[in-house]
Amino acid sequence: MQATCRQRLERVRSRLKEEKLTALIVFSRASVRYLTGFTGSAGILIVGRDGCAWLVTDGRYKLQAKEQTKGTGVKIVITRMSDRVIANILKRAGGHRVGFESRYCTVAFLEKIKGELKGTKIRLESVVGIVEDLRAVKDERELAHIRQAAQLADAAFEQALKVLKVGMTERELAWEIEAFLRTQGADSIAFPPIIVSGERTALPHGQPSDRKLQKGDLVTMDLGAMVKGYCSDLTRTVVIGRPNGEQQRIYRAVWEAQQKGIESLMSNQKGKKVDTVVREVLDKYGLKKLFIHGTGHGVGLEIHEAPSLGQRSKDILKPNMVVTVEPGVYVPNFGGVRIEDLVLVTDGKPEVLTHSLNPPKILSV
Repeated sequence: MQATCRQRLERVRSRLKEEKLTALIVFSRASVRYLTGFTGSAGILIVGRDGCAWLVTDGRYKLQAKEQTKGTGVKIVITRMSDRVIANILKRAGGHRVGFESRYCTVAFLEKIKGELKGTKIRLESVVGIVEDLRAVKDERELAHIRQAAQLADAAFEQALKVLKVGMTERELAWEIEAFLRTQGADSIAFPPIIVSGERTALPHGQPSDRKLQKGDLVTMDLGAMVKGYCSDLTRTVVIGRPNGEQQRIYRAVWEAQQKGIESLMSNQKGKKVDTVVREVLDKYGLKKLFIHGTGHGVGLEIHEAPSLGQRSKDILKPNMVVTVEPGVYVPNFGGVRIEDLVLVTDGKPEVLTHSLNPPKILSV
């Protein structure tokens, strides 16, 4: 792992040279972990273009930081005055242009650093994607963890089908899924399970409630596991009892859209194009306007990361990217359907990493 982190740091330094930046301040916890191995909840990384790197954290993580970053060449700095220490490091590093991850830095903290740099020639510049672009393409170790997380998600869905019954609440079903994941090998859940039923399935990210499952309900289950920091993401929609005609029609449209979306995943494909393919299928059913989110997103150390599959996406797919394909249709006062799988982009045919039941007709439980 140490060698891998050193290689990743060198790739960041290459990007800094391309962007003519002296250093990069990394605030994202996922990116700090990716570059150093450090898993603590408080840590800011400064990557210098000249080969130096500093991890600034506090006394709680003194031993952990030293152990987890051993062999990476990263220097550990323990302090409570992180803004002042960061400024001092930048002063010693020299240079004028320093990038910082604006997406993960508060305005208040940024102003503190700028205050400490007042009177110097150092200028902080917002940057996006330097580390995220690297993280988007997974190595074999990362893929192994994601595969394990996907297997656990599949197992959790199978367990959910076994325990799901009329009269239980959405919260109870969510807990069954979470407890299963935590006791069957997951380090954690990737996110709190999204369990909605009946008319509430029209809520894409509805939180589990005390609503009791009833015969004839659509039930959407969105869940994921975390293994060694890496996430999985899976969604299935089922019906309790016999589905009606409109439930079947919506499900079939979403299923077809998902299959076409998966087929379109290939190296050098535009993320926007995948989204367009999915919307074209839903448009044939007159349901395009009821698809109110993007087709998918990258999955790795974060449940939502690069690349994106949506109409605003500028991302180009590359081999070893892992993405979701998750079209959905949401009808107010009726219900909705979403189907989601985790898919690996390859040089050829995409590989679906989640293998839960996904029939062309809605599954009746």
